[in-house]
Amino acid sequence: MNKKIFLIILNLLFLKVNAQNFNPKTLTLPENLTAQDFSFLKEELKDVQIVMLGEKTHFDGNIFETKTEIIKYLHQELGFNTIAFESGVYDVWKAQTNIKKGEKTRTAFEKSLFFIWSKKKEFQSFIDFFDKYKTELKVFGFDNQITGEYGENELINDLYEYCDKNHFNLKLNKDDLELLMESITNSGVFDEGDISYEKYKSSLTNLLTNIDKQPKEEIHFYWKQIVKSVLSLGEYSYINKPILSSFNTTSDDNIRDKQMADNLLEYIKTHPNEKIICWGANAHFVNDMSSVKTPVIKEHIPMGSYIKKELKEKVYSLASITAADSIYLNNTWSKTPLNSSSIEQFLKNKNKPHLFISSKQDEMKKPQLNRLFSPIDFVESRLDLLHDGYIYFNQVKQATLIDFEENELLSKSKIENKSIIEDLNKKDKLKFKETVLEEVIIVNYNKKATYSIISKAIENINKNYPTYYFNSQQYTNIDVKVQNESVTDLDFTNKQFDRGYNQSDRNSKQLEEIKWNIKNDYKPTNIRQFRSLTYNNPIMYGSCFNIRKSKKFAYKIVEVKMYNNKAVYVINFSIPRNHYTYTKRQIPGNYTGTLFINKDDFAVVKTIENWEYIENPEPSKYDIYGWDEKFINKEINSESVETNFEKINDSYFLTSSEIEISGKLYDKEKNLYQLKMYIDSNWSNFKTENPIKISYKEEIELFEKVKFNKTFWENYIIRK
Repeated sequence: MNKKIFLIILNLLFLKVNAQNFNPKTLTLPENLTAQDFSFLKEELKDVQIVMLGEKTHFDGNIFETKTEIIKYLHQELGFNTIAFESGVYDVWKAQTNIKKGEKTRTAFEKSLFFIWSKKKEFQSFIDFFDKYKTELKVFGFDNQITGEYGENELINDLYEYCDKNHFNLKLNKDDLELLMESITNSGVFDEGDISYEKYKSSLTNLLTNIDKQPKEEIHFYWKQIVKSVLSLGEYSYINKPILSSFNTTSDDNIRDKQMADNLLEYIKTHPNEKIICWGANAHFVNDMSSVKTPVIKEHIPMGSYIKKELKEKVYSLASITAADSIYLNNTWSKTPLNSSSIEQFLKNKNKPHLFISSKQDEMKKPQLNRLFSPIDFVESRLDLLHDGYIYFNQVKQATLIDFEENELLSKSKIENKSIIEDLNKKDKLKFKETVLEEVIIVNYNKKATYSIISKAIENINKNYPTYYFNSQQYTNIDVKVQNESVTDLDFTNKQFDRGYNQSDRNSKQLEEIKWNIKNDYKPTNIRQFRSLTYNNPIMYGSCFNIRKSKKFAYKIVEVKMYNNKAVYVINFSIPRNHYTYTKRQIPGNYTGTLFINKDDFAVVKTIENWEYIENPEPSKYDIYGWDEKFINKEINSESVETNFEKINDSYFLTSSEIEISGKLYDKEKNLYQLKMYIDSNWSNFKTENPIKISYKEEIELFEKVKFNKTFWENYIIRK
């Protein structure tokens, strides 16, 4: 027998025998867990200062609820008073500061914590608990990332204000740093177009040196950790080459985990008497990876290993573990069967809703297969080294998004918000020499004059477009062609509810009617998959209408001509940056287009946007809308969108759009087929008086929960 095969068989036999001999003591817990059910932790956590409460994924709502009950017990019975979240240092500090100033706890958490917690219904019990005991409790963020609105909107302003007060010279342009941080956060790209990585690193390192010279005060502690986090975040995005794997964490996370550990350890040094509960993922809270030999994951160095090495028995890692055999991915449940020799299968065989297993027993030293690092892959390791204890869940419940709807609808009267920007250099009046030739005006222009037009258009957005709630009727036709032959053609109508063009919150829709023109095997599994494609509003989402980003675009006036009986500037634009921050597309690509801007009121009345994609990352290849099972991959090569705005009463409304998407489909034999998608939409019947609200929840019920089987597609029609 081949020696290698013999060793594999021997190893499998060892695992099977070992699994059969594995029989640790377990403590049965009730189905409906409350704080009183965790009294056994009193002995388990003797002399412990830090408890790390892990979760296998960030999507299991009942685990959020259980962690809240554990926190209640730890605070009320064992005196733990600080909850440290896997969220940004700055964001959570800002939340703590604002809560003390009187801001609502829920609002502060929504603006600081990752939305995977703050905007889920099952997390609200924690928010209520914290609000009740907020005079006794503190929050801290140990993540190096920007995780909420505070960080996105206020971090850089506060950083420069701090530097000014302390006479620190941060040699980085403020606007450029804001854009760079947005690029790092939203695109994962260190955009060196304005700030080189070396300049970024040296400037922030010098700032750290200056902070270190300051007195040992809390404000200096926080800014030191914030700057260190921003430095590590920049390093991560600069050198990052993501590792494709099924594991929740890999060595790709090592920079982040090291900084998270530093943030927490430094907090403990400056707050030595606090007892701390950490809320985050199991994978970050692992004590010791030495027993893990599986390729890829074995290179991961979790933050917990730094904490355990430093604090030893003063830290306790309590992981959640589940036998659930499905995981929620891409809006569907996927089967993930258990390995019969795994710890998960052993616990499932107990047939109990919840169990507690302590690692303080010899049985836990036996290497076991487990799924603690991945939703599908099993890894052999010593459970006693990974975590100090485990809470077992026989079932998990998908966390549900809160339907955040305002309590009152705005009336038709407009909100005259402050202009987006100050008037840029009012002394620079546009000076054009014009000669009328039929309907075209020849223009002498320069770069400064062109940008003044763009800045005026941005300045007048709140004046020209609706900033109030309204309804409209949407009609959309979708035509999908494969090899130039229409394979899907359908019309549908929606009732639409908009919250105004001066915010990023998208509209919500109520599906009213579907009509098939061509119907065959290319039926999409769900009409909701088209929702994001049918509404591309550049006034709300276009980067060229953001005052800071607009300065990075190149503009050129092509002509001034008559359009809809008005003189308009026709301006071409392009941007050398190819990532999401500027293109608003996840796939890297070249972004260009044309703007039609009214000469009299600077309203943008038409936009043409083009994307030529330069690569198709793996995730984009599998989103083929459930059409024809013979196609397994999809690549998108280009996209163009034309939108038109018309003035109705006092505002310009988006009234039509034409979208064309070109790409390729591949079948199982890797044969290539040309793909074209045409999506034409029109909006009418704008209602601004007493608009009817359509909640996101109502939309999801119609667009997501409904599964469109053959009978449904043939018969579906809703009339209101």
